Amino acid sequence: MLEVITHKNDWDRIVKRFGEIDFYHSFDYHKANVKEDETPVLLFYTSNGVSIAFPLVVRPINDSGYFDVTSVYGYVGPLVTKIDGWKDTLSEWHQQLVIFFAKNRIVSAFSSMNPFISEQNSLLLGLGEVENLGRIVYLDLEKSGNHMKEYSQTTMRYVKRNQQLFDILEGKTEKDALLFMDIYYQTMDRIHADPNYYFKLPYFMGLVQNDEFDARFVFAVSKDSKEVAAGAFIVSTQNRIIQYHLSGTSDKYRHLSPIRTVIDHVRKLGVSNGHRYFNLGGGVGSKNDSLYEFKTSFSQNSVPFQVWKFIADWEAYDRLCQKYPSEPNSGKPNYFPKYRSNLK
Repeated sequence: MLEVITHKNDWDRIVKRFGEIDFYHSFDYHKANVKEDETPVLLFYTSNGVSIAFPLVVRPINDSGYFDVTSVYGYVGPLVTKIDGWKDTLSEWHQQLVIFFAKNRIVSAFSSMNPFISEQNSLLLGLGEVENLGRIVYLDLEKSGNHMKEYSQTTMRYVKRNQQLFDILEGKTEKDALLFMDIYYQTMDRIHADPNYYFKLPYFMGLVQNDEFDARFVFAVSKDSKEVAAGAFIVSTQNRIIQYHLSGTSDKYRHLSPIRTVIDHVRKLGVSNGHRYFNLGGGVGSKNDSLYEFKTSFSQNSVPFQVWKFIADWEAYDRLCQKYPSEPNSGKPNYFPKYRSNLK
């Protein structure tokens, strides 16, 4: 009833069965994001013609002998094939999850959710809780009419002016990756990002060379100096979803906001290629901050960013919280699981 899939060929074959997927569900994206002591698993459940696939990452909790599960960075959550009466299988699906957690000494489970894939809330309803963390901004690429009418006056002004200042170039080579990493790291330094966000060259090359989705670098290049002013790492899946996965702007060109020109280019490309959504994401830490406001200058369409939290073993959870307590006034009052708020 519940298979634990860990091999690439089986994983990719199963995920392809589902009509609504994102590149965050792929085996290769998981392998690119897990640490040495972590194991990506695809929990595959089938019953009476209904299939459910849930990608997760199993990780040890220090030397406690216990484990927990989480999701990779991005928008993940479970997938389901919807047939008549599929909701009748949910109690059994939940029971199989609980059995898997118990057998593997898994204390808690966490997963980010994907707002562009339907029924994820229904799949987890009654098992733990789904929490709204903030909102994410997206462009509806199937909407008729001129999408630029949704741009703010500021964004429209930058986009029109920058057409005279920058060329748009795309690439998938190692040279392109290094160019992107340079401006991306400048941006991460500027916002004092967590070290986990400083992705290395193998991470990028593993994704751009993938056959399951289309990942590429899109640059705004100065027409005068030929320097890269801004860039985005864009990933698209099955002609449905384009993800504005990572981006960066050179310190030298920040005042010209060339990244707006990159976003506008990707929007036009998505429309011409028949994609449905272009997800810009939300603010830092899901807050309605200046980054979020920047993204709303392209579109007023937004959806909640949600995460799933479940405690499988309350007794072990409480013991671990006592063993690894969070620091007072740590700024992480809702961190889940609590025992990990100070663990590396």
